[in-house]
Order: sequence, then structure tokens, then C-alpha cells
Amino acid sequence: MRAITRASASATLLLPILVSGCGLWPFARDRAVQHYVNALSLEQAQLREDAIAELQAAVRWDQQFALAYSRLGGLYQQQGRLEEAAGAYEQACRLDAWAFDDHLSLGKVYQALKRFVQAIEVLKRACTLRPDNPQANYRLGVCYYETGDYEQAARFASRAAQLAPRDDEILASLGDIYTKSGEPHQAITAYKQALEIDPGRADLMLRLGATYLSMKRFEPARLILQKALDAAPDDVEPRLALGYCLLHDNQPESALVQYRRALDIAPANHKTHNGVGVTLMTMYLANRQNRDLGVQALESWHRSLELQSDQPQIKNLIAKYTRELYGQTADLQNLAP
Repeated sequence: MRAITRASASATLLLPILVSGCGLWPFARDRAVQHYVNALSLEQAQLREDAIAELQAAVRWDQQFALAYSRLGGLYQQQGRLEEAAGAYEQACRLDAWAFDDHLSLGKVYQALKRFVQAIEVLKRACTLRPDNPQANYRLGVCYYETGDYEQAARFASRAAQLAPRDDEILASLGDIYTKSGEPHQAITAYKQALEIDPGRADLMLRLGATYLSMKRFEPARLILQKALDAAPDDVEPRLALGYCLLHDNQPESALVQYRRALDIAPANHKTHNGVGVTLMTMYLANRQNRDLGVQALESWHRSLELQSDQPQIKNLIAKYTRELYGQTADLQNLAP
């Protein structure tokens, strides 16, 4: 047993020499490859922790083993160990500047870690290596979007959409980018193209409806938001959006119906109480003889604050209308969720 221990200790002491390329380098390389092959077999058998241990051994024997670092990054990524995945992919990219997959994977990991500036640099390299890869262009566009560079975001996301015209996620992101960059007509086109691919996506309908609302195009907004509601009748968000649309289109009674139905679905959602309150107060201000509408509005806002206390705008409204129950309807226009 002591002999084995001494042998193991000797091997450990020799490892830096072997890895550095002195003396027994071919032996070290063979050991590294053997660990790598073992890792592939263990990974195939779903024994990921054992596979990781083998890959770690492989890169200890051969610190220039790019494939081992790459595979190690993939396993870490699968396990959600993103910082470790980033470190492994960084080594793989350092060792092989032409490895497209490793650069793309590192960019994805940086993106998941919200390290967008680093992601941009890596993904730019990936796009240089494969300019016609839709995922590399898409990821790069999204990271530019996250940094607020909407011009570059649109450039790469639109390139990705050209390369993958049937990818609804790319088109949806392109719509988001155009919305942020103040190009609503192009955003509408992108959202519509995405919906042609996947007509049942209520989230896309909501985004399209919001774009119409930003342009005060209430009729198309109402139609698409009604479709979103039909697609997700138990979801509170389409009802809130439709209520907002109807209220701003001077249909407070119809808006109140949607907000109250939303309240039935999600009574603990403070936005539903805000919507009811804003609508009731709007109706009161149009008919000051019906003071009870204003009282009910105040009650809805109080309930909203009980659920979410950090709402200074609602607090100001309560203070104002508690004193007088009169005011400008313009105070209310941007409050309904």
C-alpha cells in the first residue's frame, strides 16, 4: 500500500513536467487521451459527474487539450455551472481561435451570465468565422440589444432573420429591437411574420398589440388583443392589455368588464385593482353626480397598495381624490396596466 501511495505521489510530482512537454510528453498525451475517451463513454452513460472528473484529469495531463476543455464546458453548461463553463470555453477558445462552436457556446454562456460586453466580443469572432450562421448573428443582435445599441442589434438580428426566415423566436426578437429603436412599422412586420409561423403565441400577440397601442391604433390593437385573450383565456395579461386598450379608446364600460374579469382570475394581482380603480375614476370624472364611482375607485387603489406598497403614483392619486374626488382625466391616462 505504501508503495502504491509513493507511486501516486511520484506521478503527481511528475505531472507538471509531463504536461510541460519535457521528457515523457508522449506518455502524458496518451494518458490525457485515455481520460478523454473515458469521459465520452461516461457521458454517453449519463454519468456526467464522472465524465467531468475524467476531463479534469485529461486537462491536467495535457493543458493544451482544446477538445477536452470544450467538452468540459459543455458538461458544466448542462449542469447550470455557468461560471465553470465559461472558464472551460475560454481555455478552448484560447487554444483554438478557429473553433466556431466554442466561440458560440462561450457567447451563449456569457449571455446567460448577463456579461453582455464580453459576449459581444466572442460572438463577433463567431460571426467572423461563420458569417452565415443564424444563431451567431441572432445571439450577437440580442446582446447588442441588452447593451442599448439598437442599431447594431437590428443589423445582426435582421441578418439572422434573413438566414433563418422560419425561426419565430428570431423574428420576435427583431420585433422587440425595432420597438426599442422607434421603428413600430418594422416591429409590426416582424411580429406578424413570427405569428404566421406560430399563430398560437399569445405573448407575440400581446407585443403586437402593445405596438399598435403605442401608435394609438386602437382598432387593430383591440383585434389582436382579443385573439390573445382567446388563445389564453385563463391568463390575466391579455385581459389587462385589452382593458387598457378599451379604456384609452374611450370605452370605459367595456374596459371595466375586462378588468373585473382579470380581478376574478388574479385577485392578488395589484395591477388588476389599479385597472379597476383607474377605470372607475375615469367614469366618475365623466359623471360627477355618481360619487360612488370615485369611492369605489379609491377602494380599489387602497387594495392595490395592500398588495404592492411601492406605488408612489397610486399613493398620490389616493391623496388627491380623497381630498376632493375631482381632477383632470389626464392624470389617469398612463396608469391602467
